[in-house]
Amino acid sequence: MKKFNSLTLILGLLIMSLVACGEDPKLPNGYIEITQDGTTTMVLKGYNNPSEGFSVLKPTGFATPFYIKDKEFYGKAYRFIVAPEKRLDEMTTIPKDGNWQEKASIVPGIAYWVRYGDLVAYRYIKFRVGYVEGNNVGIEYLVSEEITTRPNINANTLLVDYATNWEMPHINTSNTFVAHDLTVSGSKVLNFAYEWNATMNHTEWVAFSFDELTCKDVTKRTDAWDVDPLLPESMRTSNANHTNDGFDRGHICASEDRVWSVDANKQTFYFSNMSPQLASFNQNFWVAIENQVRLWGRAIPNTYDKVYVTKGGTMNHLLKNFTSNVAGADGKYPTTDENGFTIKGLACPQYYFTAVLADKNGEYKAIAFLVEHKEGLPKKPTAAEMQEYVVSIDELESFTGIDFFCNLPDDIENVVESSYSIDDWAW
Repeated sequence: MKKFNSLTLILGLLIMSLVACGEDPKLPNGYIEITQDGTTTMVLKGYNNPSEGFSVLKPTGFATPFYIKDKEFYGKAYRFIVAPEKRLDEMTTIPKDGNWQEKASIVPGIAYWVRYGDLVAYRYIKFRVGYVEGNNVGIEYLVSEEITTRPNINANTLLVDYATNWEMPHINTSNTFVAHDLTVSGSKVLNFAYEWNATMNHTEWVAFSFDELTCKDVTKRTDAWDVDPLLPESMRTSNANHTNDGFDRGHICASEDRVWSVDANKQTFYFSNMSPQLASFNQNFWVAIENQVRLWGRAIPNTYDKVYVTKGGTMNHLLKNFTSNVAGADGKYPTTDENGFTIKGLACPQYYFTAVLADKNGEYKAIAFLVEHKEGLPKKPTAAEMQEYVVSIDELESFTGIDFFCNLPDDIENVVESSYSIDDWAW
């Protein structure tokens, strides 16, 4: 028995010696080489079929994960770059100005940089693929300590409440900024805000948003017509500015846009929120546009997390030398003078606009309407007829001179404002 054990030991040592002098044995399945001290290894599942197992990578401090989708790395707030290096300890410089991609192909032995973006900053991860076996992808990764600020050169810097909200355009300090809010469960909630142009006796724009609270439809129209208590007295308009002129008192932020509480609806009836509108425009085509936007705003939380809206009438394009052949509800015929003002001293826009930004899980899209203020538009427009007045945010900015959604990081703003897709929106 002792001889057998000794022989076995000698044979074992001999085999180990031969292996050591020859090729390395095959590494076991699931082995991930460590190429830098302090890294973490893990297995991402879902390469072949998520139903066979699925996992994500979500480091501490990152609000959302990235994962495998259609055999590629993907994450809604992530961008990827393939690194020329093969080891993490060789990856010493983050490619800040590189061609970051929305997805990255999964290749064994390849290393990647990952950029994660929240609203104000970028964070970075470097990782490499150790292996791909069946449904599993083994990776080694390390979260970088470096954080960079996302550029936003046109953001509002005015130190007033709500100025940095996403629905706010860039505020013109020569006008007067007013925000109407309400206290809900001890916290302030913005109802709507606007910029008042005292020279025009009219808003430049009115901004508000739909979220899980403000999208609710729980009250009725209040008809609580009143002067705006937050506007300086010398700037206030009243019912006297809106009577016996043939025009409707047209809401900018519509009554139906703010029916999440009685007090919220009452605020929409301040005369600062009114514009002189032709009755056939206000009560027909423009209502259809407003209904369409509310359809998107109330598709929360299923379709969107939040919808941001900015509406208004063009102060740089006024309806001049106009006389209508149709009397208003007061029996008067709407007219404007050579400067585009009503007989009661209000600027009368030649166009009305609505800019819309929608957010779902950190993905954004935008669309806008620009409609001429005129009679003869379809009373019950079809989706196709409304779509004739759709423009990009960039086009609306060029026409109105207003910088919409300026508080978005520049890279997001540049993408969502440059174009739109009709098919991205439910009609």
